[in-house]
Amino acid sequence: MDNSQQSPVPASTHLTAEQDAESDAKKVTWFFIGFLGNILGVLIASVYEPAPPASRLLGKSPEDAALYTDSYRAKSRSIQLRQSIIGLIIPFALMCLWMIFIAAII
Repeated sequence: MDNSQQSPVPASTHLTAEQDAESDAKKVTWFFIGFLGNILGVLIASVYEPAPPASRLLGKSPEDAALYTDSYRAKSRSIQLRQSIIGLIIPFALMCLWMIFIAAII
């Protein structure tokens, strides 16, 4: 038996934490942090770890609370890093397109 068959509660806790992180993510905010902050914004996104709301940890065993928190933070950091990198890349892509357009005119 693999781990998912032995303990369905941690698997559902992990899945719930990832779904909550996905719905709580401030994607537009992290896009603009990458857009305006450039590489510094991406560094901030890779270091900052949002904590889940304490109300979501109520009634959970310490092990489930730790698993939920770790999964939530990992997924949140992944989302904010991805969004900030997109915010970093977009201005450079637009600048390249602008340079190609200008070069075609001249």
